Amino acid sequence: MNDSAPRTSDGDPLDAPTAALAAAVLEIARHVDGEALAAPRWFALARSAELMARQPGIAALLGDEASLALAADSAPLTPIELDDVPRVHDPLRALAELAWPDIAFGGAVALDLPAESWRSSLDAADDAARRTADALRGGALRVVVAASQEGTTYSALRRDRGETSPGAADADRFVLGPALLPQLAEALAESLRELPEG
Repeated sequence: MNDSAPRTSDGDPLDAPTAALAAAVLEIARHVDGEALAAPRWFALARSAELMARQPGIAALLGDEASLALAADSAPLTPIELDDVPRVHDPLRALAELAWPDIAFGGAVALDLPAESWRSSLDAADDAARRTADALRGGALRVVVAASQEGTTYSALRRDRGETSPGAADADRFVLGPALLPQLAEALAESLRELPEG
């Protein structure tokens, strides 16, 4: 077993679909870290094996060992940032207008949210919601939320920058979980259910 594989808050390893989604979420979170997000940034999540089959040049860039490993495993996901997206700041409204590309097995959004907009949607009895509420203390919240066609969801909320060192591990820099912002996660999953399954 890979000790660096994503785990639940209790330390248990995630199942393969959730681990693949969690890895894509963290990749996006690192990609947008340090940038101000004036508007949501949207990402299609393609199965890496399918993406390489459609675009053989990607396999050549990765090299034989990496491309063979990805081709043999249907779980890994590759984020692809979308350019032609609604210029709407509210992610729930944007989803009503967003057209996912046909290669999308999943989708993700990265954005900065005013804390007051989302506190009311949290379940105070839920442990993940309590962790989210803790992350909301600093005003605007950096969040990446992803979902797959199968309905799996995962989120990363960035902790306040003043609370962690620049070289801190992901577990120390982010609050992680499958349904930290359930309203947004469910809307994202719903928007993907109409896509043909790959």
